[in-house]
Amino acid sequence: MWILFAVFSFVLLLILIWQRVQYKKLEREINYITDRLTSLSITSENGFVLIPTDYDSIKKLGAVLNILLQDFYTKRAEFEQSKKAMAQVLTNISHDIRTPLTVLKGNSEMLSCMTNDFAMPENVHVMADKIDRKADDLIRTINDYFTMSKITSGDLPIQLKKENISRLCQDTILDYYDLLEQKQFEVDIQIPDTPIYAYTDYEALQRILKNLIDNAIRHGGDGKYISLRLTTSKGKSIIEIEDHGTGMSPQQQKQIFARNYTTARKTSGSGLGLAISKHLAAQIGAELEVYSIQNERTIFSIILKS
Repeated sequence: MWILFAVFSFVLLLILIWQRVQYKKLEREINYITDRLTSLSITSENGFVLIPTDYDSIKKLGAVLNILLQDFYTKRAEFEQSKKAMAQVLTNISHDIRTPLTVLKGNSEMLSCMTNDFAMPENVHVMADKIDRKADDLIRTINDYFTMSKITSGDLPIQLKKENISRLCQDTILDYYDLLEQKQFEVDIQIPDTPIYAYTDYEALQRILKNLIDNAIRHGGDGKYISLRLTTSKGKSIIEIEDHGTGMSPQQQKQIFARNYTTARKTSGSGLGLAISKHLAAQIGAELEVYSIQNERTIFSIILKS
């Protein structure tokens, strides 16, 4: 009786050990599939899940996953081709429109000047002036789309080198002197007398800075205040543009750098200025941040590596 009990116990122990071994094997195979999918998502390589297994359920799972992966790779390749094609089309359209727009702008300026005569009816002058301003808006929009298409297609040349950003900030804000004076802005410029250098692309950084100043004038103009500050901290150079306009809600701050997003739907503009700035900042290795308190202040910060 005791011998039978001992044999039975031994058999149960063997079964338990075998089940434990099978469980560990199954766990390893599932962990492999998980790690493999995680690796594919990080590296973006066109790989598959290949695992020798004795379990039919794992074989079926691996086969289905590979079918899904193949479909995903095909769709991704088609998407990339479509994106490049659309970027090229947009570039071609923007380029083709620029020439007639230049002619239109020249004629709209002449028309506005010709109607600026006391003998000309006031409504005619107003219409001519409106045409001229809309021509400016259209040119700005086309240029924004042209720039965005070049950025997304990788055709925008970026050359990082040591630049005097103190001089860049001074020259850029001086370009707005007449406009800010005309609009009666209070201007607060805080740029150190000693040069501050950073590794960046001059034209790209200036484009970012101009977009932020344009944004402050257009959307923060109610506060009649603009500030440009340049400081250094912990090996980084920080350029801040501040306005005292209506500001943004936390939700708007999360979306403000999205393409075609604008906080002022009824005003002119493509909504691409800040999106372009964000892309350019990434290409020159800078950070672009926003901090805003509604009806108080909005601060855009460009953080550069010195």
